[in-house]
Amino acid sequence: MRVDTKKKCEVQDQTEDQDELVSKSQAKREDAEMQALGARLVQLSKVQINGLPVSESLCDALLEYKRIRSREAQRRHIKRVGRLLRDHDVSQVALALDRIDPSSSLSMHATRNAQRWCDRLLADGKPALTALVDEYPQLPVQNLRQILRKAQSEVAARADGDTTPTPGQREMLKFLRQIIVQAA
Repeated sequence: MRVDTKKKCEVQDQTEDQDELVSKSQAKREDAEMQALGARLVQLSKVQINGLPVSESLCDALLEYKRIRSREAQRRHIKRVGRLLRDHDVSQVALALDRIDPSSSLSMHATRNAQRWCDRLLADGKPALTALVDEYPQLPVQNLRQILRKAQSEVAARADGDTTPTPGQREMLKFLRQIIVQAA
């Protein structure tokens, strides 16, 4: 009994192709997602773009967008950026963008969390600092203690009715926010 190996290989190729096939609608949705991510990326500053985990060609394309003035040319360039993004790990690029972009959910969560920790540190002092170090072991404790002392002295020295954040409180918020974003 002879088995036709050519037919057997064709059947295997067809089943493998069916596994890899993506519908036209799905491909369009993925392209739209890439273009939306590209549109967010081109809004970053040059320094932020250079800090992204992307190839040099994509970095150049993102920087080139800043020189384009025609709206139609910008639209076409966003499509080009979307095509270039196909060659990258989109999850890493999106995570890096979320760490940079202040309107992202990651950044907003980090800001709220940092504000809670600032309030708790000013109210409770050392027990709150110990809890913070337990939650974020990579935290440079000595720097935070200096910032905390500065913020506590400024809060104690200000007028009773004044609720505006002091420079020390803003510095502590910024410091904690960076630690929380890095930990994410």
